Amino acid sequence: MPTNQPTTKRGRPKSAQTLENERIEALLKNPPPHIRLLTKKEKKLLEESFVASEKIRQSLVDEHSPLIPNKLIYEFESIGDESMNGFEESTLKQYAFYQAMERDAKKTGGQELAEQANIRAAKVWSKNQALAKRISAKKLSLNGGAKIIFQNWESKGDKLEKPSIKTISNWYKRIRPN
Repeated sequence: MPTNQPTTKRGRPKSAQTLENERIEALLKNPPPHIRLLTKKEKKLLEESFVASEKIRQSLVDEHSPLIPNKLIYEFESIGDESMNGFEESTLKQYAFYQAMERDAKKTGGQELAEQANIRAAKVWSKNQALAKRISAKKLSLNGGAKIIFQNWESKGDKLEKPSIKTISNWYKRIRPN
């Protein structure tokens, strides 16, 4: 004799967002009769419109720094439009803030790179004192010494990424400016 099993489903109940997503998906799969389907020509026009608007959006974003949020770029580019009345001043202030932030980041980034280059230069050329002495005594050209280090990077380098010969020469000039 069969026993009566409970008819409730196992697991946690679906969230409101999941239920809404499922409802929208069902509407898209089986649209109501009063909504007609798009023809091929209408679909093509719609897709072309999407592509054109994406190109415009991308060209707007490409003209500005990647540090500036897209929302602010759209607001900045909309200045002069009547829908922006009253918001122009705050948008310009925010935009100026991000531009100042970018200038500061570029300045400090350059300083940081220079410091790292100085550290690597000191490390590589302190490891190769004999070559440095030959270069300063004019018994070896700077380019020749840099080539020797470049060719034997595993033993004469600093175990980091192998730089170019020109970079190794510039490192020598960094630590011995005269």
